[in-house]
Amino acid sequence: MGVTQEAIHNALVFRDSVYSHRWYDAIGGPVTKYVQDFQGYPVDNTTFAPTEFVRTIVGASTSVPTDIAGGAMLLTTAGAEDDGVKLQLGSTAGESITFAGQYPCYFGCSFAISDVDQSDVLVGVCVTDTACLDAVTDGIYFRSIDESALLYFVTEHGSVEGVTAVATLQDAAYITVEWYFDGTTVYHYVNGVATGSVAATDATFPHDQLMRLTIEFLTGAAATPTCTIRWVRLIQIQE
Repeated sequence: MGVTQEAIHNALVFRDSVYSHRWYDAIGGPVTKYVQDFQGYPVDNTTFAPTEFVRTIVGASTSVPTDIAGGAMLLTTAGAEDDGVKLQLGSTAGESITFAGQYPCYFGCSFAISDVDQSDVLVGVCVTDTACLDAVTDGIYFRSIDESALLYFVTEHGSVEGVTAVATLQDAAYITVEWYFDGTTVYHYVNGVATGSVAATDATFPHDQLMRLTIEFLTGAAATPTCTIRWVRLIQIQE
């Protein structure tokens, strides 16, 4: 497995030589990206919380660097149901991802949850919302809800969802979730294996909204589960 280069829409994309949907980086004028492996990232010098995100914290939940080979961010909930950490990239005006045109886009994230049956998790892009797991209106994301270990891929437009079950999470086991939009269709993958697709013409595809990278992790019981995020990448060519 290696890295190849490809020119896409006036940008140079670095992608996996085996998993061609997987982008590692891209350079060029029309590229909008966030590429983070959490080896060293901006944090508050007192709380160690990430400063690149707007944070909504419920209870005494935390999001801090952790000791792990390669680096990671550790999300730990407080002990009451629905306590947790909600992160959206950027400042108050941080929406930067658009599907209003044929703009290729890649999202990927590797994470592990200590107790998958008693946790809620969402990773992907959503419109600005401090509670995306509760009732976000638009987004493209992976989601799992407590009392079940099933992971779903979701496209949502105007609060209308298209939902596909794509995996069963395992306690403390890393999973890699990815989607790739080629300009007409979004394809989703789990651990490098294709799990389905949604056309941009589908009623659930959020074609007319600006969105931002979103990560949410909540506890589903009176417990303190953790979510360890090894890396996240969101790259779009907007030309």
